[in-house]
Amino acid sequence: MTNETNKIDSDEAKVALESIKNLEGIALQRAMPSKWSGISIALVVGLLVFLIGAGLREYYIFPIIALPLILAVQRNRAKSSPRTIKKVKKTIIALVGLIAFMCGLIFIAIYMRSSYDTLAGPLVAGVIAGLTIYWLSVSERNEYKNKIDQGMR
Repeated sequence: MTNETNKIDSDEAKVALESIKNLEGIALQRAMPSKWSGISIALVVGLLVFLIGAGLREYYIFPIIALPLILAVQRNRAKSSPRTIKKVKKTIIALVGLIAFMCGLIFIAIYMRSSYDTLAGPLVAGVIAGLTIYWLSVSERNEYKNKIDQGMR
């Protein structure tokens, strides 16, 4: 038995590493959610907060059905999902904070509607909720783009 070792030139190794980085960047671009999915999720969440704050119970079903459909279309379109390297504890804290923020918006909208008998409070709460979700989706896209840019260097 002989031990064969193949020596690789440093140039070949550099080319191989660069091709791996390029493929990583392409995979991240494929897994990155589109702008339109972020906009549609923001609109649906804003609509849901408005409907809950306005007390229009008969219309809750539309955003509740639309949200999973949008997520399913996005997941089917991407056919992949990036690995998350964030800490689970931070993610849970952020999720609880987002839920508390949305509940606070809903309670303020309900209070404004009952106190002033107008839909301005629920409308503003829905817009704030939608803008918050849109801002989160834009920051997620920027995070993906930063990872792609770091991989290309």
